[in-house]
Amino acid sequence: MIYPDNWIDYELIDHGLGRKLERFGEVVLDRPEPSANWKKSKPANEWNRAEAVFTENKNQKGSWNKDLNDWNISYPFGDSEIIFKLSQGSFKHPGIFPEQAENWRFIRNKCIELIGKGITPKFLNLFAYTGGASLAADLSGAEVTHIDSVKSVVNWARENAELNNIDSIRWIVEDAPTFVEKEIRRGNKYHGIIMDPPIFGLGPKGGRWKLNRDLPKLIENVMKLLDEKNRFFIMNTYSPQLPLNDLEKILSALPDFPTTFEATTLGLMSTPGKELPLGNLVRF
Repeated sequence: MIYPDNWIDYELIDHGLGRKLERFGEVVLDRPEPSANWKKSKPANEWNRAEAVFTENKNQKGSWNKDLNDWNISYPFGDSEIIFKLSQGSFKHPGIFPEQAENWRFIRNKCIELIGKGITPKFLNLFAYTGGASLAADLSGAEVTHIDSVKSVVNWARENAELNNIDSIRWIVEDAPTFVEKEIRRGNKYHGIIMDPPIFGLGPKGGRWKLNRDLPKLIENVMKLLDEKNRFFIMNTYSPQLPLNDLEKILSALPDFPTTFEATTLGLMSTPGKELPLGNLVRF
């Protein structure tokens, strides 16, 4: 398992019994975590530090027991930092997946390599959420295209860009598979692509996405958008119905996917030193 180890504004304090206790800046949250099916390491008084607790209902929606004002946190990035706006909503996510910081580091290193070859990286972020990878790529010198089917989430990503004085990202509200198909027809290419496909999804025009059914075709199409020589690729999947071994079999069966790639588990490490696996990570 790999996990980021240089966060200052984020801390996984503890996890267990289907929950995780986290510090985002000065704010401590208690959120559901289905994969944490073991005992907690910290006592109850430590968990009582949480300023807000999320209770999940059906379809991952739920509510917080206390309303908090929006707040910002930062992540050290090269000689600078990336600033994020965090906020509560009807889902448990406050606007960031902290484990993704490991991918931001990977993006930066790959962009630096390409720039060293005299190439300005073209980077595509699919299912892009609030834009952590888009910001990392832009700050690393890439030309960035950011795709998400939810307009409010794209607006949130734009706010994050403004916090970082970034005004060069191309923002598109569209279903990711549809956009990829259009780019193939247009003959466009990218040096780097990251995708974080959900288990289920609904596009802005009613198109339905199902991970186990639609992922192979999407990957096959995405490979057509990557530059043949100078390229990098990152994919995260968080579905318990798609274990890493099954994902590797899918990739190995695709004719255009490289025979050599990194396949591992992406997660976090708690303050007591206990791993929390969160999803599959494939990249090359």
